[in-house]
Formats: sequence, structure tokens, C-alpha cells
Amino acid sequence: MTHLNLTDSAEPCFITDGPPSNDLPTSPHRTMNLPQILAGLTDDELARWPADLAHAEREKRRKAGG
Repeated sequence: MTHLNLTDSAEPCFITDGPPSNDLPTSPHRTMNLPQILAGLTDDELARWPADLAHAEREKRRKAGG
């Protein structure tokens, strides 16, 4: 059985064989803006966000009646 010896390499190894694969799904943060992301969060998820962002979104929801 062969063992990987990490001390043989002086530099970290990165995969750099061209651009990212096109067959991977696009991350939501790349196709949505922050207000869209916040609007899609449940109240419990929103509670875990930083206070300023969460407060602004809660105010928006309160004014909209939801």
C-alpha cells in the first residue's frame, strides 16, 4: 500500500488545468443580489444573519404585511 507523504512537496498543490468546469451548477450568490437572497430566507435563517442586514429585512417584511 502506498502512503502519501506531504513533506515531499515544498509548495501546496492546486488544480490549475484551465477554467472551472461548465457542468457545475452556478452558486446562488452569483445569480442573485443581496435583497433577493434575504427575501428568500425564512425568519429562522434570517435570525442568523448580521444584525443590520436582518433588521432591514425584517422592517421590509413588516411594512409589506408579512
